[in-house]
Order: sequence, then C-alpha cells, then structure tokens
Amino acid sequence: MYNTEKLKARIVEKFGNQKEFSKKIGISRPTLCRYLKNGSDWKGSYIIRAIRALEIPDSEVDAYFFAPMVAKSEPKEKGR
Repeated sequence: MYNTEKLKARIVEKFGNQKEFSKKIGISRPTLCRYLKNGSDWKGSYIIRAIRALEIPDSEVDAYFFAPMVAKSEPKEKGR
C-alpha cells in the first residue's frame, strides 16, 4: 500500500474534485476511489494519463504514486 494523500491534494488542486479528474483520465469514479484507497492497483496506462493530466514532473512521480505508508503511532497518555 502507498500513501496517496499528496496525489489526492493534487487532484483537488487541478480539477476541484475526484469526479472531474476521473472523467479526464477515462476511469469510473469507483475505480478511482479504489486506486486512491490503497494506492497499489493503478494500471500503468492510467498512471501515465494521471501524470499528464496532473502535470506531475517525472522527478516527482514516486512522491505521488509510490510514497510509502507511515505507521501512525499511538499518542502517549499524560502522566505516564
């Protein structure tokens, strides 16, 4: 699984919402949601369409599509 938060933010920045972005790259909204949920099901052709539509520089592709998930740590209880 990959962290897709940066990708989601770019979609909103460029298209306003995921629905418009999914239309632009030719996939259904549910499919896009699945891709964004786990970040690992993207087909290569859709990644290429997304990179072009979102105007992501080649040097930043990994940061948008292949960023590792970071485990969230539990907050420490006060007084311990």
